[in-house]
Amino acid sequence: MRKRRQRALLAVIGVASAVLGVLVPAGPASAAPTRYEAENATISQGAVESNHLNFSGAGFVNNDNAAGSYTQWTVNAASAGTATITIRYSNGTTTARPADIAVNGAVVAAAASFGSTTNWDTWANKTLTASVNAGSNTIRVTATTANGPANLDYLDFEVGSGSGGGAPTPAELLAKVSTCNQISNGKYKTDSDVATATVAVCQKTGAVFWKADMDIDCDGVRTTQCNETTDCCFQADTACHTSGNAPLNAAQLPYVVVPSSSSIWNYTNYQIGCGTVVAVIYNNQVLYAVVGDTGPTGIIGEASYATANALGINPDPSNGGTDSGVTYIVFQGSQRVSPIENHNNAVTLGQSLARTFVNSN
Repeated sequence: MRKRRQRALLAVIGVASAVLGVLVPAGPASAAPTRYEAENATISQGAVESNHLNFSGAGFVNNDNAAGSYTQWTVNAASAGTATITIRYSNGTTTARPADIAVNGAVVAAAASFGSTTNWDTWANKTLTASVNAGSNTIRVTATTANGPANLDYLDFEVGSGSGGGAPTPAELLAKVSTCNQISNGKYKTDSDVATATVAVCQKTGAVFWKADMDIDCDGVRTTQCNETTDCCFQADTACHTSGNAPLNAAQLPYVVVPSSSSIWNYTNYQIGCGTVVAVIYNNQVLYAVVGDTGPTGIIGEASYATANALGINPDPSNGGTDSGVTYIVFQGSQRVSPIENHNNAVTLGQSLARTFVNSN
């Protein structure tokens, strides 16, 4: 995948803040899930430790570097249905670590990617959905390589109540965007060197969406993964800033790039701005990210290094990305993630907005 050239930032970040909107606190979310600490789970080839910062409970599980090592939780569901499973982990290496995630013995996410969190004191969430039975269920995370799924902190578990609650599955979301009510004046290219513009921006109640490729945005804070050496087109700024007025960290924060406003489409006319939640769907996975940067006026389909890494897409800014198969659902409205750099808040708000979207369409 070729990195796009001539990345487009808004000329003045002060203007960007004004155009993209002031961040506001996240709105109300669904009922709190039940939390199961990893240190209370069944552990095979691993140990409970507490030698890193910011973990929950009494510690975390450090899996041995052995294929087949696992952590297994026993959870309880009041009724059968679709459960939202969120696993909190840290991975201080520079590469993603794979693990199979199984529910009641059946693998529901094979070789799921546990992406880099930059250091061992920083934690991220891996969220998926799966069918569960009423009563007791087991959820196991098993290393598929010698590098294991990194450090595991806890598992959050919640079962949706019919069509009314719980985070929707990727299939539920995709079913709502199977047809397009085009709102863009024309279409976008997926890359600067393709001949034809093929991607339209479409609208449903409460959201706009497009189906495209994913190119890798590595702008913002200089990191091991994102800098002038790794990325030919690196820029040390992003259109959206953190609560401390610093550029975003593309290697750490899942965010999406929207095309800069033009005659094709002006996102600011649709209650979209910095901190707007985006459901990014790929390979039967959904990741909740935020609008974090702007790109060229005629090109669409780009997200941060961290977004690609979390979805199991090659995140390398020079040769990574994927040519197709990515759906971006951007939730309209005044509710934004605050602070924008808090990914956990994006997941909480995103799950709530996604359920509202599914129920409204």
